[in-house]
Amino acid sequence: MVTLVFGVLSVPLAFARQLCVPAFIMGVLAVVIHLAGRAKRRNGTWSKASLRNARWGYRAALVGSICALAMWVLWATGVLL
Repeated sequence: MVTLVFGVLSVPLAFARQLCVPAFIMGVLAVVIHLAGRAKRRNGTWSKASLRNARWGYRAALVGSICALAMWVLWATGVLL
């Protein structure tokens, strides 16, 4: 569930000027948590709903991280001033 929340929240925060770096950090954390959960999945302790939420969170985290990084570069270079 943490992966889903961090991943989904990273997308809208990526488009706010002051929040694009925290959005990038949240997206990276969601990816790391997802990968840690996949390592634990080998034990067979996760439900199908939990795996589905993690997969959607991972996808959203990738989109949010890419958007946050792009927005940060645009703001830092002065293109969006």
